[in-house]
Amino acid sequence: MSSVQVSKGRLWALGWVAVIALMGGTVAGGLIRAADSSPAGAALSIGGAPCGFHLGAPFETHATSTAGFEFPVYPADPHQTCQVAVTAQASLVPATGGSYANVSGNSTPTPLTLRFTGGPLPLGVTWTWRPDCADPSAPGLLTLTMDGQSSSSTIAPPTSCLPDLGGSSTISYDAAVGIQPDPYVAVGMASTADGLGYWTVLASGPTATARGDAAAPTPFVSSTNAPVVGMAADPTGQGYWAVAADGGVFSFGDATFDGSMGGLHLNAPVVGMAATPDGGGYWLVAADGGIFSFGDATFDGSMGGLHLNAPVVGMAATPDGGGYWLVAADGGVFSFGDATFHGSMGGLHLNAPVVGMAATPDGGGYWLVAYDGGVFALGDATFHGSAGDIPLAAPVVAVATTPTGDGYWLLGADGGIFAYGDAGFYGSTPVGAAG
Repeated sequence: MSSVQVSKGRLWALGWVAVIALMGGTVAGGLIRAADSSPAGAALSIGGAPCGFHLGAPFETHATSTAGFEFPVYPADPHQTCQVAVTAQASLVPATGGSYANVSGNSTPTPLTLRFTGGPLPLGVTWTWRPDCADPSAPGLLTLTMDGQSSSSTIAPPTSCLPDLGGSSTISYDAAVGIQPDPYVAVGMASTADGLGYWTVLASGPTATARGDAAAPTPFVSSTNAPVVGMAADPTGQGYWAVAADGGVFSFGDATFDGSMGGLHLNAPVVGMAATPDGGGYWLVAADGGIFSFGDATFDGSMGGLHLNAPVVGMAATPDGGGYWLVAADGGVFSFGDATFHGSMGGLHLNAPVVGMAATPDGGGYWLVAYDGGVFALGDATFHGSAGDIPLAAPVVAVATTPTGDGYWLLGADGGIFAYGDAGFYGSTPVGAAG
């Protein structure tokens, strides 16, 4: 692909919705099955079926005399629009083996319909344990099995219990929970100026988790009107911006707020952002390739209004701020301003869609990262390794580069961090209690 210069694209409407509903009857579905069914570690399965999914590690929530276990169900392709009928069942057993004497609903098959309508956020399937005071009283293991995939969480003896359950604990699918995409997943990552730390941000809110020398975010923001989709670091290394799918921008630390698309009509969701080298502005990019510039960020063209073979999923800016690249899910790269085209994966077979990109410090190349953890190095970008050939507990959602350009980090949706080259590992950023 060559550089393109076109007019600013039209705004698109936000339309990400994914739901899960209880259905009657057991219906066979055309699913991709994981390579193994080990607890919380089934291999990520991509492609080859009309509606694939991957069952991730659960998050545990507590209420009085009740414990909930929410299992994220990731779409095999973050852009898939489909539904599939599955049979799910949860089993509760003592951690030391054997079985509990009186847990009603244990291993009861439950038919569900998984509906994916676009977007990377997983569905949330919740099973609830309501312990009777008599049983179980020993640590246990809760395992959810769904059409050949399994994921598990340990449970502790209850600190409180219900004496009026007829002498039996209960384990059951909670039909009132999980009707929206699970927001407690990581979606964005940015590194500090010296590369000795990083922030990661969740879809549920813009306040990030800091690791290494990354400054603790201030102020604290608890929620947004739309899912957070990405972030960018301020060049000072003491702050960052987060952007939501509706174009809302949130600034923390030294990062200054220069405007947003929040509250305006959009014809498609915002999917990412990039900051100018001096931190005086930023760009937002929408799924159609439309670009919105703020502060000292200059508009140098977009793909808005043009036909795309796949949606745009991310962007990166040139070192001088005089241009930027956009990347699409099929690996196609579009260059604007003084950004030089260094090649793409467009038109080639990919095992999984591309989900993000990062540029080298001199602008002479860039890395593309795929949903399965595969990394593609183009131009003077050096390949230092990838997660494309290992089982993943959750798909990869973002990439960030070190200041030297001799390494990079990959971020998993579960907050897992993969460090390559001279990128240091400063700790993962778990998004929930996974047992």
